[in-house]
Amino acid sequence: MRRPRRLALAVASLGLALAATGCSYMNPVQTHDFYQAADGTNATLERDGKEFAGVRNAILVEESEGSSVLYATAVNTTTEPLQVRLEGSGESGVLFSTSVTVPAQSTVKIGPDEAQTVSVSQDISTGDILTLAVTADGITEEISLPTTGVSLEHYQRSDGGGDA
Repeated sequence: MRRPRRLALAVASLGLALAATGCSYMNPVQTHDFYQAADGTNATLERDGKEFAGVRNAILVEESEGSSVLYATAVNTTTEPLQVRLEGSGESGVLFSTSVTVPAQSTVKIGPDEAQTVSVSQDISTGDILTLAVTADGITEEISLPTTGVSLEHYQRSDGGGDA
């Protein structure tokens, strides 16, 4: 009578171990998939099916009445320096247009505390969705460009700029 009980316990233990370790078997690992993990949006430029440039986490932040700043990161995955052009537009037309030189296999941050700053002096409403055209090496991709205010703590600057 002891042997069947041991066998039953062993089978139950094995079943429990398989059930506990197999819970992620049917769910893909999120780190293997590219996804939007931040407030802004991404653009990926491809040539011959391979990414060569792009923009990550692009968002326009309204810092004060009538003044906004672009936050983004320009990306270059090639072995040569690359010009990435950014043009933001809304219902009233082009709001800003700038070019960023990105070193080979590198990134350049864009924002008020970075070397590259893109300001918009036209009145933008928090919550508006604009259009951002990202161009490099003759290839363009248009993406949505969300707008927000400085109500999110990580967009408030320590120098007093951007405080509501």
